[in-house]
Amino acid sequence: MINFNNKNNKKLMSVVLIVVVALLIVAMVLPMMLSFM
Repeated sequence: MINFNNKNNKKLMSVVLIVVVALLIVAMVLPMMLSFM
C-alpha cells in the first residue's frame, strides 16, 4: 500500500469532500432550475 504523509492525505481528503459536496448541490439545484425555465 502507498503511504501518504499526513499533510498530503488531509489536503486530498478535503479536496474530495469539497468536490462531493459541490456535486450534491448541483444535483439538487439543477432539476429546480430546469423546472423553473
